[in-house]
Amino acid sequence: MDNDLGQIVDALPGLVWTAHPDGSVEFLNARWLEYTGLTRDDVSTVGWESVIHVDDLAKVLTTWESICTSGKLGEMEARLRRHDGQYRWFSFRASPILNALGEVIRWYGINTDIQDRRAAEEAQFATEERFRMIVEGLPALVTLMSPAGELEFANRHVLEYFGVRFLCATRPVTS
Repeated sequence: MDNDLGQIVDALPGLVWTAHPDGSVEFLNARWLEYTGLTRDDVSTVGWESVIHVDDLAKVLTTWESICTSGKLGEMEARLRRHDGQYRWFSFRASPILNALGEVIRWYGINTDIQDRRAAEEAQFATEERFRMIVEGLPALVTLMSPAGELEFANRHVLEYFGVRFLCATRPVTS
């Protein structure tokens, strides 16, 4: 059974790991080791932290310590170095297993590649920002209404025309 379980864990589409109650690494699946290019010996000497992007490391360590202290499910995002040196964004999710007293006896976690999702979100943000800049630059009153007829957006010319700082769904706020 252990061999079957090991094959299942290694085949999962994510970087799977377990940790002791204090947060120290207990197990890393083959996919995690292949992705990072580290061996189990490397992890015990240089640490799993060596594959976290330097700009993300402090936040990852602080967040992981906070999750371990809380004993509750936790999640964070950070860049993880691939075996070829390229960094990609990952979601790190950790879930505790508790004993009868409610104490953590082991952490189970999975790191999932979210690089493509983040790139799509950034592209969407850039598109929305370009739209906003174009509409704000038009010398006209521009509003965007929902299908229900509710105001969703008004450019600065609309706000200036009506003498308000911003418009909310219920009423304008005058200056």
